[in-house]
Amino acid sequence: MGTESMRTPQSADAVTAAGCVTAAWDCQSYSFMGSPRTVIDNLARLPDELMSRRVYMIMVQGDEHCEARIFERFNLGDPKGTVSSWAEKDVPGMVTQITEVLTANRGVHCPGEQVKATIESEREIQVGTPAPAPKTAAEAFGPVLGGFRNDAFVRATVMVLC
Repeated sequence: MGTESMRTPQSADAVTAAGCVTAAWDCQSYSFMGSPRTVIDNLARLPDELMSRRVYMIMVQGDEHCEARIFERFNLGDPKGTVSSWAEKDVPGMVTQITEVLTANRGVHCPGEQVKATIESEREIQVGTPAPAPKTAAEAFGPVLGGFRNDAFVRATVMVLC
């Protein structure tokens, strides 16, 4: 399975490496269900400091389709990052799969890299060109939910990795 990638080989700086050690013990997950408007409102209320993390993702399941996006900066202080995206028929299996990866990792390795490696090994991923990283949860997640505004019921899961 091929992937399209705009990533450039970069090594994590010392601040990022230390952040990954800390984040390996502080992964977070948030799930919201309901009308698209309700879910958008709930996502917008997530703490904006989550956007300062290096890797986080959202998975949205609608009436007939789902979409997932991974937001990534190469180092913690980078003002720019990439957004990887893909669509699937259903995301419940993915939420379980990612949870199992994080649990098996047991805080040893960078959780963002562990999850990305798992996802990229099994899915066709499109990676966007570097762009300014979102500063708020509404800025990061609102556009994803825009594609679900005509659905009756959606479920969105945000995972904050490292």
